[in-house]
Amino acid sequence: MSKFLTKFDRLSAWILFGAIFLNFVSGYGMTKGIISYSLASKLHLDYLPLIAIVFFTVHTWYAIHLAFKRWRIWNPFSKIILAIFYLIFLGYFIWVDRFYTPAKITTNKSVAISATNNSTGTTSVDPTAQSTEKTFTLAQLAQYDGTNGRPAYVAIDGVVYDLSSVFRNGTHHGFSAGLDQSAAFHSQHYDGILNNYPIVGKLTL
Repeated sequence: MSKFLTKFDRLSAWILFGAIFLNFVSGYGMTKGIISYSLASKLHLDYLPLIAIVFFTVHTWYAIHLAFKRWRIWNPFSKIILAIFYLIFLGYFIWVDRFYTPAKITTNKSVAISATNNSTGTTSVDPTAQSTEKTFTLAQLAQYDGTNGRPAYVAIDGVVYDLSSVFRNGTHHGFSAGLDQSAAFHSQHYDGILNNYPIVGKLTL
């Protein structure tokens, strides 16, 4: 039995090493494009987290149980404590990975309409002007596609955000600006990240 556990632990260590290595590769595939984005996101979001969690549990449990034996504290009490710890650890992260969905954030922020300077043709927001909400149709939103110096606007759950800082030449992780990207956003991010970006209006259908 001891030999079997040792061999299984070694196998778990190699699988864990492979999962960590592929986690780096898939992460850079999503952000740097070194491999296909669809493959990278599938690995990074759907498969690798669960594999890493399971084999991290197996590998570390075996190492800790050997350490407890060396310290001569491997007894029924320590076995129960270790079992409870790993049941909570494994159960919690499997639940987060497979079932947890963050609550959606609603916002009532309003946007000041930009005033046009007739002499220069530039636009700016008047901080003293009364705040009113700007609306975009899908056709109007498409004009802000982040290309040729245009800002990159993206609609998420009916709110239009200026995501020029993360969309390069109008794209981000294979997705284009100037569109309603609600489904794509929720498949990759948690809602709270949107608090870091300015709201420019709302989408009207």
